[in-house]
Amino acid sequence: QIPGFNLKLARALIDYRKENPFVEKDDILKVSGIGRATYTRMRPYITVGGVSSRFRDLFTNPNYWLDGNSFEYITRYQQELNDQRGYEIPDSSGGYLGSQGKYYQRFRMSSRHLSVNLTQEKDAGETLNGPTGFDYTSGHIALTENGKLKDLVIGDYALNFGQGLVLWTGGAFGKGREVVGTTSKNERGLRAYGSAQETDFFRGIAATYGEKIETTFFYSNRPRTASIIQGDTTRFPSSSGFHRTLNEKERRNNIDQKTYGGRIRIDTPIGLFGATGYRTEFSSFIDKGNGLSDLYDFEGRKNSVLGIDYRGLIGNVLAFGEIAQSRNGGAGGIAGIESPIGFRTDFTMAYRNYARDFQSFMGDGFGESSSDPQNEKGFYVGIRHGLNDKVSLSAYVDQYRFDAPRSGIDQSSQGFDVLGLMEVDFTSDLNGYVLLRSETKDDTFTEINERGVEEESIGKQRRSSIRTQIDYQLNRSIRLRSRIELVESQGANEAKGYGMLLYQDIRVQASSKLQIDARVTVFDTDSFDSRVFQFENDLLYVLSNTALSGQGQRAYFVLNYEPTEFLELWFKYSLSVFENVNFISSGLNEIEGNRNSDFGIQARVKF
Repeated sequence: QIPGFNLKLARALIDYRKENPFVEKDDILKVSGIGRATYTRMRPYITVGGVSSRFRDLFTNPNYWLDGNSFEYITRYQQELNDQRGYEIPDSSGGYLGSQGKYYQRFRMSSRHLSVNLTQEKDAGETLNGPTGFDYTSGHIALTENGKLKDLVIGDYALNFGQGLVLWTGGAFGKGREVVGTTSKNERGLRAYGSAQETDFFRGIAATYGEKIETTFFYSNRPRTASIIQGDTTRFPSSSGFHRTLNEKERRNNIDQKTYGGRIRIDTPIGLFGATGYRTEFSSFIDKGNGLSDLYDFEGRKNSVLGIDYRGLIGNVLAFGEIAQSRNGGAGGIAGIESPIGFRTDFTMAYRNYARDFQSFMGDGFGESSSDPQNEKGFYVGIRHGLNDKVSLSAYVDQYRFDAPRSGIDQSSQGFDVLGLMEVDFTSDLNGYVLLRSETKDDTFTEINERGVEEESIGKQRRSSIRTQIDYQLNRSIRLRSRIELVESQGANEAKGYGMLLYQDIRVQASSKLQIDARVTVFDTDSFDSRVFQFENDLLYVLSNTALSGQGQRAYFVLNYEPTEFLELWFKYSLSVFENVNFISSGLNEIEGNRNSDFGIQARVKF
């Protein structure tokens, strides 16, 4: 929107231009309705001349690039307050090289058409040698929404295309409470990257151009970290991002990965059709390993993947799908629909088939497995029905199969996952839900056969849970949240185990500038298999999903204070106390005692 300009003036300008070409900027004052005050506001956005000269004038106009400009600086520090074993043993014995603190900072300037970003991070245990000595640094300069040039990124970027079988970086939500809408992906295309996640991005140059027919081209060449087997042979690059010990640091950025490719997407009256492809090459030979679960994984230096996809409305039905093939001939596909089937009812179903030898390690298709879309077949059905304005019911069933061995099981296996959810809005201030979930899948166990020899057999592993949560807005300032969750788990050929989580959460909006979140949790589980999880409030842009096992309590509070419109502050402190233990965690993260506490502090400057 040009300041001072409206539809009436636009029509008047077009009518005038039909008979009278503009020679100077001031000529616009001759258009009916445009006075000196309006012209003054419009002038920075006016160019006169041929297409090439107008393009040049516009792109060299500072006002164009700074329209809607904002600046943000974030600094964050987090630290465990208990001594971990990795900081107490010498570097030469495998101890951590750096301090316990985790430090993050980000500088970002953005406007309607321009984004400039610098992100830096040091993980706990890593070294920090001055302002330029961060273990991880990410940056970009990006042009956005410049006519047909939709995006141009130099530096770090992410790619999300189709249904994710070929290219999908940055993660995606899987199965959960939203039973309708999770199987299909709504692509985000090319995006500038500014996250502290250290492995799931590209580094180079990429651009998207067009309107009805949209094309994207990209080139990336970035270092990766991999375990050396011998010579120039390595394992597949690590995704941890940690470089804390001498061994981890020696492997840091020891191989390169070059990737290039493109996408074309056509917007038609019946939907979006797309084709995506890329080729990637490693500077070392990737050895897949000798385990049975590694049998069909990628091995070599080069890989390529090509796919076609569709997403569109056919009447009231949203249809979506993608098929793809990797360089070795392995293929994968997904197809599904989402549709209303009544006034208050929505329905979805999807079928996926990712071959055991489909090698698309930069994809992230929908499925049971949290890794690449490979070695999985499955059929998902989800439904959501509103009984009335206050009560809704949701459910899904997902049946899946792995034809080849996978991690933890050396033969084909299968399973199914079911979820049921009832959500109730009792009043405008009181709501809650009850969620039931059960999953059964094949797993291996060791038993003694008739000859007295150990042998591996296959059995069923089960995990079921029921959760009840109530949210109550006590008044304008206080919100209460209560949850209880019960878990029953049983490994193959093992006794049942149980788990329980109970928490009370409170949010206090003390003023327009101060918000306080606090929670007390009690947990009791028989084993790690019956562990419980809770998402926690945390510092800005920090995702915290805490797993709890054993017996104990956990408490935390988060303060969010905004003293001025330019400055916002956060502080979090948490404490976990475990019963009947002398050590917490293991390996280099082992803590002596039964208490574990940490804190985080963060500031954001914006203008």
